[in-house]
Amino acid sequence: MRLEFVYRCVGSPLNLKRFQQKVEIRVVIHKQTYKGLPELANFIGRNLLFVDQVALMGLEHTGFTRANIDKLWIDPIEYKDHLSEAVRILSNYKIHAAVYNHPLCLVNKDVYPAYVKSISDWKNEFAAECDPCKRKNECGGFFSSGIQNGYSQSIKPFI
Repeated sequence: MRLEFVYRCVGSPLNLKRFQQKVEIRVVIHKQTYKGLPELANFIGRNLLFVDQVALMGLEHTGFTRANIDKLWIDPIEYKDHLSEAVRILSNYKIHAAVYNHPLCLVNKDVYPAYVKSISDWKNEFAAECDPCKRKNECGGFFSSGIQNGYSQSIKPFI
């Protein structure tokens, strides 16, 4: 939808590059998209050479997500290998990947270079299980809306 909007307003995403604008694609990972992450990364790498960054984002429990939580929410532990593969593929194509909105303990170590502590402090919380974690200051934690609706039971504090 956003790409379509940009196309109508600017003429084409390539025009953004012509005007020296950075181009980022944001992908929200959920139950219906996680299996296609590697394929999407390959598609972007082969066909969208103008892209500067791909942001792979954890799901925020707001808006229509709340009404569709059963169809959308998946524990990040269940897709961490798909996420790793997508980051690796993008890196192989020399496209910067950024992993947003994930607890640090729920991504594989090979994702750490792409990991960004990205949840705004005013909507960021940590589960009680995170209290003893030695890497809490590096971690994105959870959206406060996610804590209220439940969160991964796979939290493993770095001790």
